[in-house]
Amino acid sequence: MKTKLFLTLITVFSIAIQNTQAQINPDGFFNKKGEANIAVSYTFATYEKFYLGLDEVDAVPAHNQIDQNIYNVYANYGITDNLTVIANLPYIDSEGQGVADPVNGTTEQSNLQDVSLLVKWAPFVTQHKNGTTTFVVAVGGSYAFDYEPTGILSLGNGASSIDTKLGLQYNNNSGFFGNAFVGHSIRGEADNNLGLGDGAKFDVPNSVNAQIKLGYAGKSFYADAWFDAQKSNGSLDINSPNFAGNFPETKVSFSRVGLNLYAPITKTIGVSLGSGTVVSGRNIGKGTYYSGGLIIGLGK
Repeated sequence: MKTKLFLTLITVFSIAIQNTQAQINPDGFFNKKGEANIAVSYTFATYEKFYLGLDEVDAVPAHNQIDQNIYNVYANYGITDNLTVIANLPYIDSEGQGVADPVNGTTEQSNLQDVSLLVKWAPFVTQHKNGTTTFVVAVGGSYAFDYEPTGILSLGNGASSIDTKLGLQYNNNSGFFGNAFVGHSIRGEADNNLGLGDGAKFDVPNSVNAQIKLGYAGKSFYADAWFDAQKSNGSLDINSPNFAGNFPETKVSFSRVGLNLYAPITKTIGVSLGSGTVVSGRNIGKGTYYSGGLIIGLGK
């Protein structure tokens, strides 16, 4: 079990990005049948800049700076050797350092964000002389809890989603690996609980996403470097003439880079560290996060 606990790390840092959703980023590692892992993690994120549309400004509107404390519970379970189910649940406490939010009138919000579920399947695994290539198909979704979605400080966009992803991972016998995934997210509607505009619910734009990861998974430690990106389909910018405080309807795009580390403590317990930063974006906060987690192996 010691050498397998790092599999949980790879997605435990799928934290929420401000005004978006918590998403599970899959990989090409699979639990054995009946094998399970659970992880708890803490993430501190801070946003000192903001993208008004594509224009980067030096402070978050109204709040100047937004700090988030994110508490996350993650679990996975091997249904078969090539079919793994993953669940993720974040609780977010978000606080602005400036004046009250111009839309919802608050300087602090906290709640459960979006519970996410993903099933990943490896229909094909090709053996090579020095490793394997795994083809991955993943289908899942998220359910948005009853948080307020319309302000700058909001915990997410308030819409449930259906997510699909396809990817490949190459595992070298030396322990080095690399993967690439592309995906599509179909978003639902967000409640217009403040009655903005005509009072109708907000249509949250769908999005496409991609991720690339390179790393090493060995017996004594795990490390990776990653890049991911999202691009919204259609809708409007915060600084456009038609924007009326309807944040869930805005185009939210971003690209991020980051690092993850993991080390085992015992046969069934390990610890993890991670960091990531937003390097470009649209209608989103620009900042950095730092995470730490405890991973426990269950089952086999």
